[in-house]
Amino acid sequence: MNDLKNAKILSLISVFIVMSIISSKFLSIHFITMKTGVTFIVSALTCAIFGPVISIISVIIEDFIGNAFFSSAGGFYFPFVITRIVTALVYSYFFYRKDITKKNILIAVFVNSLLTSVFLNTLWVSQVTGNTFIMQLYARVPIILFNYVMNSVVLVLVFPKLVRILRTEILSMNAAPLNAPYKKSSV
Repeated sequence: MNDLKNAKILSLISVFIVMSIISSKFLSIHFITMKTGVTFIVSALTCAIFGPVISIISVIIEDFIGNAFFSSAGGFYFPFVITRIVTALVYSYFFYRKDITKKNILIAVFVNSLLTSVFLNTLWVSQVTGNTFIMQLYARVPIILFNYVMNSVVLVLVFPKLVRILRTEILSMNAAPLNAPYKKSSV
């Protein structure tokens, strides 16, 4: 938690929060009960750089600020915050203190898609709409598959390089979290 007392780290976290809000609210395509976009890149980067605790704090702040200033048609529904927390936990588990490999990326995207898109978001949307879980799942399958493929391909192609660049730059600015696994030796 000492990381939250460091002005450089707080500034970086703020930048990631703003990037996430902008990508979620302005760089996403929204359907009635689904959306697709590039927010997953920012989420994965936040988890790879800062780990689970800061990532969870970040997603909670992102959801509250994003919905306070840029609410969507469905409004704010707290259980979706749980989905974001699960995503932060999954990505942190596979990317923080780990080498960013193709295998880790594909497993992380699969586990995240299964837990959040197939199960949690489908459950939350079925609660909001009053439709059954199974009916909602059938309606969501095409976008879930599209997002899975898109997230996998994009992360495999750009994520390892982005993480390496960000870790190097963060180290050069003396803004790495105190327990960062990528200090000097593993960049």
